[in-house]
Amino acid sequence: MNLELDDAPVFVGTGHVDWSTTRPTLVLLHGAGMDRTVWVLLARYFARHGWNVVAPDWPAHGKSGGAVLTTIEAQASWLWRLLDGLRDADRSQEAGRLGDGPLVVAGHSMGALASVAMAGERPDAIARLLLLGAGYPMGVGAPLLDAAKADERAAVDMITIFGHAHASRLGRNTLAGISVVNQAAALIERTASGVLYADLAACNAWTGAEAAAKAFGAGRTIIIAGDEDRMTPSRGTTKLAGLLDADVVTLDDCGHMMMSEQPESTLRAMRAVLADRAFRTP
Repeated sequence: MNLELDDAPVFVGTGHVDWSTTRPTLVLLHGAGMDRTVWVLLARYFARHGWNVVAPDWPAHGKSGGAVLTTIEAQASWLWRLLDGLRDADRSQEAGRLGDGPLVVAGHSMGALASVAMAGERPDAIARLLLLGAGYPMGVGAPLLDAAKADERAAVDMITIFGHAHASRLGRNTLAGISVVNQAAALIERTASGVLYADLAACNAWTGAEAAAKAFGAGRTIIIAGDEDRMTPSRGTTKLAGLLDADVVTLDDCGHMMMSEQPESTLRAMRAVLADRAFRTP
């Protein structure tokens, strides 16, 4: 779906199913240097199982235009304004309109930090947070930041090497001929100059989880983690889980890029969370 926000084009994936005001809404936020396509399987599944799916490309990512958002706080604010517009606007000629039902925000990596920041801004507006590949603080090493700032291929290589489990790097995939490592590299390489650096720098600089967790409260967050995730190591996941009193679901033989490395396991974990009766439509 093509929209406009802040005088710039925005593309929002819907899972190819029209929205309905009677359904709960699932927001899917992608990570640094990525776009909404990382959610394809999950977006299509949940859109066909009772959810309004909102999977936007962040500004300057994918099919969205505008300037890249350089802080996690700016991302959270932008997303709330996008959702407010989707709830208020009459989009009957496109994908319907979002209702005021339960809202679940799911984010991967940078998107997870933005999800937590959103919860801190409007704690009563979110029913549950679902964080994938998340840790806090989300420190980014100087070599990666420097390479990204210089638009060097080394930045892509570092992310794909440290972001995937050992078996994935060797070519493991249930679909013959598909390399999840090369897939991730191609996606990151499509970003415009300066975008990956801005994303990584925003993650590295964000220090707002404590305040957001205090506002949002305990017991409404689930973190899905890969047991071989070296981009967001377990110590950061443990700290974030402690702040939010979150349950942690660990996927075996999985790195940071869980939606492509272990798509079925990721889907099962998300299904278990979203099967709660509170989200079921009449």
